[in-house]
Amino acid sequence: MKIPIDVIPERAGHLGVVEIPACDQRTLPGVVSQRACVLYGARWMLAPVRNVIHLIHGPVGCAYYSETVRKKRYRVFSTALDEKDIVFGAGQKLETAIRESLSLRPGSSAVLVYTTCAAGLIGEDVPAICKRVSAALGLPVVPVNCPGFCGVSQGDGHDAAAAALLEHFIGRGPAGPPLENSVNILGEFDVQGDLKEIEQLLQRLGLNLICAVSGRATVENMARAHRARLNIVHCGRTGRWLARKMEERFGIPWRKVSFFGLAEAAAALQAIAAFFNRPREAAWVEKEAEAARQRALPYLRRLAGRRVALFFGASRMGSMARAFGELGMEVVLCGSQFGCREDYAESRRCLGQGTLMIDDAHQRELEEFLHRYRPDLLVGGTREKFMAHKIGIPFLVFPQETSPYAGFNGFVNLAREVAALVGAPVWRLMIPANLVEPPARREGPAGGDSAAVKTVGDGKGGNEDGTNL
Repeated sequence: MKIPIDVIPERAGHLGVVEIPACDQRTLPGVVSQRACVLYGARWMLAPVRNVIHLIHGPVGCAYYSETVRKKRYRVFSTALDEKDIVFGAGQKLETAIRESLSLRPGSSAVLVYTTCAAGLIGEDVPAICKRVSAALGLPVVPVNCPGFCGVSQGDGHDAAAAALLEHFIGRGPAGPPLENSVNILGEFDVQGDLKEIEQLLQRLGLNLICAVSGRATVENMARAHRARLNIVHCGRTGRWLARKMEERFGIPWRKVSFFGLAEAAAALQAIAAFFNRPREAAWVEKEAEAARQRALPYLRRLAGRRVALFFGASRMGSMARAFGELGMEVVLCGSQFGCREDYAESRRCLGQGTLMIDDAHQRELEEFLHRYRPDLLVGGTREKFMAHKIGIPFLVFPQETSPYAGFNGFVNLAREVAALVGAPVWRLMIPANLVEPPARREGPAGGDSAAVKTVGDGKGGNEDGTNL
């Protein structure tokens, strides 16, 4: 099947309407990618870990870049490498920085040392320094090997962060039998209260949460994580690898689920209840899902038949595509800055053949798609927000910035916010998204405003029913 937008030949394999796109490859040289570096991928996963010091071993710009994660600023420390350190080495400077940071936060349980491109290029032996300082101070000083050049995308930073947690924190507590009715959640970052919604649902099943990696991770609860009866994997990229390793090391079974969308959340709760042999405790699930659907019904009527394009982390694509399908919307694009074959295969099973999937799209490709396909909504990260607005297309940031989207209450929140965005009157003042170029300006008899501007201004730039395109 022909690719529906024009791309350079080297990019053709990264788009597909039948098969899954090529992925896990370096960005084509010269293309301005939407990806982030490996360091930021590690920060994306580790930033929420509480009561530890986060020390960036690199130039101060790397620390500034990585202090804000999901629009939340975290306190980080930096060795602030300069030219002299690059030439002569900065091992002693790193050791001094570790001690100084602990003097500023004396109650910290551990230190995470993130390596950057600069430290990696000069061959700094960060693991040896961390090991020596850890022995002297009597607390974990953990290297996170995440120079920006050591992977193809931020996804490799997720892997480096998961490896550091598994090697130095998870299962470090006393051995013992599994704790009754206990679970871990792997790959859940507690965006705008998602974790609270999920935990309340698990509590209704009579289950206790030991650790959520990394939305509610501490040195203490990660040390007890090996005693959980079940690992619940919520984000495929970060959680699946960690779950497999914990199964090998500690014998903990795992289930990959999603709490986004009514059907997915209900299926997740029923699968978890079946594992714990608690069918009675799960009797309320279907009723709760139907009650949420009724609460969302006024918004669903306004969204039926609308078209949506998705462009965010691949591990959420499949579950969010189903959620938007439950809103009555048609998914016309499903893409990601980065993703593995398992994530894309899951999304393709959900979408079927005929929907465009794209890996590592750059702005020109996204712009052309938006012009040609006129989706009513684009869902993605902050990078794509202003591009969509300039074209005249409503935009929803995901991971979200307002309220939880997980669970049954989260589905109602999603429906309400999408309906408000798509139906906002401001889009009637924009140039319709199906126009590749703005209409030519035509001067009136007295050199006044163009007829095209008048047409847009009087509210006729949308569909026949007055809504925006």
